[in-house]
Amino acid sequence: MSETHSFLRYVVTGKPYEYAAIGPRIRLQQHLDLSRAMQVMAMITIFNTAISGYVAYSMTRDPLVTVWAGTNVFMAAMMLYDYWRKAGRPLPKAVSGRYVSRSETLSIVTGFVFGSLPLYLRSDPFDALIFSSLFTVSMCAGLMCVLPRNPRLVMRYLLGSVTPLLVHAGIHFSDKMVAMTVALALLAFTIYFGARAAFELYLKQVRSVDEATQLREILDVALDGSGQAFAVRAKDGTVVFENELYSQVKPALRNVEASGGVVHVLDRYWQTASYEVDSIGSVEIFTDVTRIEDARQEAESLRQDADEASHAKTRFLRSVTSELLVPLRTIRMQASMMDAGSRIPVTKADMNRAADQIRLLTESLEGRVEQIIGYASGDATQADLTSTADLRETDNNPVLKLESFLRRNLRDGSIG
Repeated sequence: MSETHSFLRYVVTGKPYEYAAIGPRIRLQQHLDLSRAMQVMAMITIFNTAISGYVAYSMTRDPLVTVWAGTNVFMAAMMLYDYWRKAGRPLPKAVSGRYVSRSETLSIVTGFVFGSLPLYLRSDPFDALIFSSLFTVSMCAGLMCVLPRNPRLVMRYLLGSVTPLLVHAGIHFSDKMVAMTVALALLAFTIYFGARAAFELYLKQVRSVDEATQLREILDVALDGSGQAFAVRAKDGTVVFENELYSQVKPALRNVEASGGVVHVLDRYWQTASYEVDSIGSVEIFTDVTRIEDARQEAESLRQDADEASHAKTRFLRSVTSELLVPLRTIRMQASMMDAGSRIPVTKADMNRAADQIRLLTESLEGRVEQIIGYASGDATQADLTSTADLRETDNNPVLKLESFLRRNLRDGSIG
């Protein structure tokens, strides 16, 4: 269905086919516009009634003009009463639409009363039609300018005001009346298309606002979901837009200093950032980096543990290496005492003791090698490390005692 047909459907029945934007928002806007414009429409009615009534009476001297003027003043008084009755009330947040519908119906009566001037004049019918048409069409055009978002009311007022003119032209049918009726119809169509264009523009504005609101809600949800507190500030510092997360985080950040751009509030870590925008002001963003910060701290802890393990491994290897060298040196010195070229007198008892010491030393070497293998495979325990360190104490290590004893014997013996 074309826009023209859908607009006509809306004007005639109030049930639009394509205007999905017509809903609570527009009903509320029409209600507010109409309640505010009642005073203006009343004053325009009184002014036009006074001017046209004065001119008509001056030209015709017909006393019925006063009756017509009186009915229009009464209708204007009803408009003023309606305006006065709603003036002290707070602005509503939602309306049912009954007030607008009732006003649209009454606009037919109001238009008929104003357009019925030629029916009260007994002078030349054609002159009366021209005179009345000028004021009636100008009244409808002014109403369209006052209420561009209420096309149904404007069109119904136009219908009510044109009807008595057509009745008058039908009663006094002539060629001139037909020509005047055609001209009047063209003027009515002009007002119709003007009202449709104004209403179309208004609907586009409503759709733009709705789309912008939806995009804002989507942006708000997306920022909350991504853990970003977002705010746009004007150049004077006032907040133009902020999401709910920003309103929660911002007060908590007032007494907290950022460390490297990261602050810790509300049990979370936030990365702060601010950008200047020439056309707006500034954009402030707080990004939830708790997971990144936790991962960084965990990585730092793992690095420290790895460093400690590396240092412990180094200490263990140094200690075990020294423990391996001591038995090997001792075994070498024992063997040098018993080889063929040694001049140290060795009895059988000394050889037995040396063999026992060599056996003990090889067992010690075997234990150290097993510790190294266990450490390399990750099976070494803290007790192993402690015992290895303890073995380095001379008072607790028989191997070191033996080495010291042999060194003294070698110094006291004569080696050729």
